[in-house]
Amino acid sequence: MRKIALLAGALALVAGTTACGSTTDSGQASEPPKLFGNAQELVLASSGKADQAQTAKFTLTGSVAGQTLDAGGEGRFTGPSPAMTMTMNVAGQSQEMRVVDKVLYLKLPPEQAAQAVEGGKPWAKVPEDSEAGKAIGASMDQAAQGDPTQVLEQIQQAGTITRSEQTTLDGQQVSHYWVNIDVAKATDTLNTGELPPEVLDKLKNSGTVIPMEVWLDADQLPVQVTQDLTPLMRAAGAPAEAQNATMTMKYRDWGAPVDVAAPPADQVGDLKTIG
Repeated sequence: MRKIALLAGALALVAGTTACGSTTDSGQASEPPKLFGNAQELVLASSGKADQAQTAKFTLTGSVAGQTLDAGGEGRFTGPSPAMTMTMNVAGQSQEMRVVDKVLYLKLPPEQAAQAVEGGKPWAKVPEDSEAGKAIGASMDQAAQGDPTQVLEQIQQAGTITRSEQTTLDGQQVSHYWVNIDVAKATDTLNTGELPPEVLDKLKNSGTVIPMEVWLDADQLPVQVTQDLTPLMRAAGAPAEAQNATMTMKYRDWGAPVDVAAPPADQVGDLKTIG
């Protein structure tokens, strides 16, 4: 259960950070946002706005490997010191995660901390180059980088817009895009760091497509992103009971101040194992 919770948490963290580069709550618009006809135009318009805003707050809901996710957090995604914090409920347990200076910090329940963290400290430290960090996967490195345009990069590198409309979401006018992500073109930006090379090769030749939907506000910043990773899990050979994986990310307050720092040093120990 500890491994499931940690891996589910890592996936949630990546989903949060990758989409974090793409949203805000900018209020009502007098006219619907412009619709773009191709992925490159969409990314060009949206990524620059995300870089300017730098910070945002977000919520994440979904299901991974049969475990429900419910999370919220905030982050500073560009600039000299990217960082992020998120509190989530995974498998009925509450976890807090922070990413500061390319280090992932996990606040574990006391009984887990006693077994998995050096000195039984409440916070586990997972540097990106540690064995535990490698086990969690390359996705942790993506989270540590705090790249605010990761979802947009996926769309740019491997996405095809299949449909679009002007509509409303949560009371504001938005543009809504349906996008297919070609896994063969996107394995470098997807959460596949834990998978062995033979599985990655299988994915690249599977013809798998990940459905994604993106809602952009009047500033061309996404206010909501949904992903259905079930085809990816199925193509990777996950057990039937673990194949369902869906995510919905919502964003608000782009550009608002955030306060994210590493936990106090005397409360942090190295993560010994995730097994």
